[in-house]
Amino acid sequence: MWQARQVEKLLNGKGIETKIVGISTSGDRSLGGDLSSDVGQFIHAVDKQLIDGEIDLAVHSSKDVPVNIDDSIDCLAYLERGSKNDILLFARTDNGQTLQEVLSGQESFEVETALNFLPKGSTVGTVSGRRQSFLLSQRPDLIPLAVRGRVETRLKRLQEGRVDCIVLAEVGLQRLLNAEVLEPYMLNFGAVRLSHHQWPTAPGQGAISVHCLSKDKQKHALVRSLLNHQPTEEAVVHERAILSSVGGGCLYPAGIQVEEQNVTVKISPENWRTVFCQGRSFSTFHYDGDLTDLQITLPEETSEIRNDKIEGPKIVSTLNSDRLSLLLQSKGIPVVNQSVVTLSPNYSNWPSQFLDPNSNRSSWPYLVLTSPFAARCAVEISQKNEDIKRIQWMAIGEGTARACFRLGVTVSVCAQARNSKEFAKFIIEKIPKSTPLLLPRSDVAPSFLNDALTSEGYDVSVWTGYENQMKSVSMVDIDSEKDTLLLSSSSSARSWVENALPIPTNILCMGQSTKEHIETLPEFSQSIVEVLDGPTAEFISKWWNKRGEIDANTAEN
Repeated sequence: MWQARQVEKLLNGKGIETKIVGISTSGDRSLGGDLSSDVGQFIHAVDKQLIDGEIDLAVHSSKDVPVNIDDSIDCLAYLERGSKNDILLFARTDNGQTLQEVLSGQESFEVETALNFLPKGSTVGTVSGRRQSFLLSQRPDLIPLAVRGRVETRLKRLQEGRVDCIVLAEVGLQRLLNAEVLEPYMLNFGAVRLSHHQWPTAPGQGAISVHCLSKDKQKHALVRSLLNHQPTEEAVVHERAILSSVGGGCLYPAGIQVEEQNVTVKISPENWRTVFCQGRSFSTFHYDGDLTDLQITLPEETSEIRNDKIEGPKIVSTLNSDRLSLLLQSKGIPVVNQSVVTLSPNYSNWPSQFLDPNSNRSSWPYLVLTSPFAARCAVEISQKNEDIKRIQWMAIGEGTARACFRLGVTVSVCAQARNSKEFAKFIIEKIPKSTPLLLPRSDVAPSFLNDALTSEGYDVSVWTGYENQMKSVSMVDIDSEKDTLLLSSSSSARSWVENALPIPTNILCMGQSTKEHIETLPEFSQSIVEVLDGPTAEFISKWWNKRGEIDANTAEN
């Protein structure tokens, strides 16, 4: 609306009467963390009104306009561009400058310096694939979370502690500052302007584009002459052409900024999400120099993980987590993944068409995900279930959040809980009781989480969203005396037994309830069963090293 009013102001000033028509887009009607699957979701509804003859001009943020638009539409004009930079904002105010100071100055920071303000494991609010990939290429320890809505809403999420920082376009913040709608607490957030030479923003960022029907372009020649800023048009056209040359930014997240004859380009590899979710680093293509010398070499995909045969003691894990395997291997702990349970979604049980598009989005429910299995199931369901796709998702921990992220969905909340008890405690402390909760469960899941939340007054809808089924495994290379079995769940324990696989002396398991179930199975009666007490990789690392010391002492004696 602010952008439309700018166009209105310029035209009214030259005697051209206008009427603003407000149009809600699919992007406006969603809080979900999947932007990549619906390119152009912020412009299609507006341009459709143009095609249908309901409006004469369509006003957009240039960065939201896909490379390919309807053939019947042309860009009539680009208004003079505002700031092209992104700003990193922190809830804490001990990071140097405040937002008010940053917006009133010109200083920008090198990206590495700016990221030093973020402690290890910080959560970052952004659903932009470009911003996410640039952040994670330098800081794979960060956890991206979905924060959507108006700029004021995102700033409130920062104040509430939902995220440790957020990334926003400076131009939007500057507009709100000029309109005097930023509250004092917002202006006191810690803030850092990111250098566009290292952090190029989305093509067209900071510019307003005005569309018209192609057949009416000549008719609107006067409007173009009043609105169009030639240097902005030349820069944005160059940026969009470069973006088009690398596939429109759908596969390769790209930041591109042109300023006269200088261009800055940064592009992430196609499989950056997979690499990040495996706990590995990835490289980006980066160029900052003369426009005429630009030669783009798309970044190569990082090769897939190899599971070579391991000699000597090892951990055999049913978690089937590449990331955990790599983290432990980097600490000198050999790990082999062995899945023994498969997931079968119950499509018909999932609720659908439960959202009123005209209702206040603050009343919408959260989808509560308790495992990576649940995450993968939800992503699959959401491809055909629009309401599930549009609401906010909450993950029990980082593993579940990464399972969603790997498949293109950024969760809104990551509890960092190790079990249902800690998850319930997090929800009770952080989520208002007026928020409805949707809880898909497996067919063998205990009822603890639902019972704990219901007893606190939450409106919880529970259903069997997926079934854990035994996976047929003929043989596993495991030394009963030297190796350790890491069991992810009670289902994995039962499946291990039903497959008649070798059972080692040492068993590690996730959660007290899993341990209690394992101890009821006679096949594990000769095993020493221990529960992971703490973050998975850290606990296993300490446990493995302690066990090594015990084995060494035993050998000496």
